[in-house]
Amino acid sequence: MFLIVCAVYDVFFAQIMEGNMEKGLNYIFNETTKIVILGTFPSEKSRNECYYNNPQNQFWKIMAEIFHESDIASKDIEKSILYNLRYACLLNNGVGLWDVVEKCNIKGSSDKDINKPKYNNFSILKQKCPNLRCIVFNSKNAKKLFDKYLKQETNDNLKSWLLDLTNQGNNILPSTSSANARMSSKDKLKEWKNFIAKHI
Repeated sequence: MFLIVCAVYDVFFAQIMEGNMEKGLNYIFNETTKIVILGTFPSEKSRNECYYNNPQNQFWKIMAEIFHESDIASKDIEKSILYNLRYACLLNNGVGLWDVVEKCNIKGSSDKDINKPKYNNFSILKQKCPNLRCIVFNSKNAKKLFDKYLKQETNDNLKSWLLDLTNQGNNILPSTSSANARMSSKDKLKEWKNFIAKHI
């Protein structure tokens, strides 16, 4: 009886803890997606809003340059319209967005503060993206988290497929975060532009 009570308590406590977790954003990809860009987990300014929504993050400025769509980096467009423009631009060009972590315990926005991560279900990519050519990591931190996910993934066929898509984990682009100050904006743009042009 005591063991049953303990088991019920453990399940109840786990549900409470999961309910207190911060949840990430839904995936942005479809049947025409050729590249999926994987981040870590949304910052506080992005959660419940839009991927890479911190104005200091250079992601949308880089995408605006690559796809010649200045509006997606605008500060003068109403939020809901802007977010739709951003996602439409990427989807129309065969690019998708997702994060490695679905939900986690975190205070603030730093990747180092991600605790008890629950990883996204990457088998969805097989179902939703029949034309997928590659997965690329937006930062080394995203790749490190993905490695941790792979260690606990039990489906060997899925793991092998994902490793092929990531070029055995070597598809890593410089972080667009402002925290990555070691590389200039110009050099970041060059690497991102070359990679995307090669894979779409």
